[in-house]
Amino acid sequence: MSCLHQSEKDINKRLFDKGQENLQLEAKILPLRNRVIELEEEVEGTKAKMEERATQQEVQFGRVEGKLTEKVEQFNKTEAKLMEDVVDAYEAGFEDALAQVAYVHPELDISPSAVSKRVVDG
Repeated sequence: MSCLHQSEKDINKRLFDKGQENLQLEAKILPLRNRVIELEEEVEGTKAKMEERATQQEVQFGRVEGKLTEKVEQFNKTEAKLMEDVVDAYEAGFEDALAQVAYVHPELDISPSAVSKRVVDG
């Protein structure tokens, strides 16, 4: 019986030692678990900040795109206005030139002459 009693003591000692070892490991793991939780919270915070920044960038991009669209429209209007001015100046210059030809050569019939007409084959 003493052999059984000794065996039981050995088993209890081993269980106690394993329990102590387990407690030591838990003591080491607990700070790591806490750090993991902290890092997960930090990740969530960073993710929220990144999403907010992305939203701000999209809003800013929309503003820039709107301004660019306005500038393109203004440019197109300005370009069209300049083309009209060039055509008007060309027509006025042509009419002035015809008037000068008529003044210098009153015998010529310049009525068939116009800005939009083209001489083909003489």
